[in-house]
Amino acid sequence: MNRASAAMAREATRQQALLQALFAAQPGSAPAPDLGVRQRDQRWAAGLAAYRGNGLEHAVAALRAQFPTLLAMLGDAPFATLCARYWYAYPPRRGDLARIGDELADCIAALEDLRAWPWLADSARLDWARWAVVFDAPAQLAAADLQRLAECDPTRLQLRLAPGTRLLRARWPVLALWRAHQSPDVDAAALQAALRMPAAPLWIWREGMQAQCREVSAGEAGWLDALCAGVRLDQALADAADDFDVGAWLQTAVQHGWIDGIQACDEVGTRG
Repeated sequence: MNRASAAMAREATRQQALLQALFAAQPGSAPAPDLGVRQRDQRWAAGLAAYRGNGLEHAVAALRAQFPTLLAMLGDAPFATLCARYWYAYPPRRGDLARIGDELADCIAALEDLRAWPWLADSARLDWARWAVVFDAPAQLAAADLQRLAECDPTRLQLRLAPGTRLLRARWPVLALWRAHQSPDVDAAALQAALRMPAAPLWIWREGMQAQCREVSAGEAGWLDALCAGVRLDQALADAADDFDVGAWLQTAVQHGWIDGIQACDEVGTRG
C-alpha cells in the first residue's frame, strides 16, 4: 500500500471512530485511539457534546440542499424536526455530508405520523436522485464503443449505462409535484391538480453539472430495466416492447451521455 492509500485508509478509520462516538448511547470517558485526540474526561465530554450539536446542525443544512422539494412541502420547522429524527434513527455510515440523505426516503416511509402524506417518500426519492447524479462520474463512452456497437453481434455485447443515471418508479406523480414546488407560492389547487396526474416512471440523468429528469413510457422503462440488470444486448432487444424505437433511443442516449460504454461479453447470458 502506498502512502496516499495508507493515509486514505487511516482517515476512513478515523471517520468511522468519530461516527461511533457521536452516536454511542453511552459515550466513553476517553476517545478511541483511532481518533488521534488527547482530550479526556470532562474536556472530551464537552468537546463531544459540541461536536454532536454541530453535527446535527451541519446535517440539517446539507439535507436542506439535497431535498428542496421536501423542504418546500413541509416548511422549515417540520423539515428540521424530520432531519433530527433521521439523524438519530439512521446514523451516517461515513463522514461525507454530500451523501447523508441516501436513506431519508426510507426513513419517511417508515414513519407512521407521515402516512397521511404518502407521496413524501417518493418526492424524497426524486430529490435524492437529482442530487446524487450530479456527484457521479461522467460517462466514458468512446468512439471504440460505438464502433463495437456497429460491427459486433449483439449476442456478444453489453450496454453499460452511465453512473449518473437513475430509473425511478414512483407510485405518485412526483415530477408534477416537483414542478409545482418550483414556485415559492404553491396554492392548494395547484397541488391537488398535480396529485391527480398519473404516475409514470422517471429517467434522471446528469448532463454537464445539472440534473435532468423526464417521464418515460412503459416500453422505455422496460428497456432501461433490462440495461440496469446487465443483460446482453440481444436479450434486451428481444424483450423490448414492439412500440419502443431502440434506434431513436440510442441516438438520444449518445447525445445526452446516458451510456458509459459498450463492452464485449461471453455468449453465456448475463441475466440472473
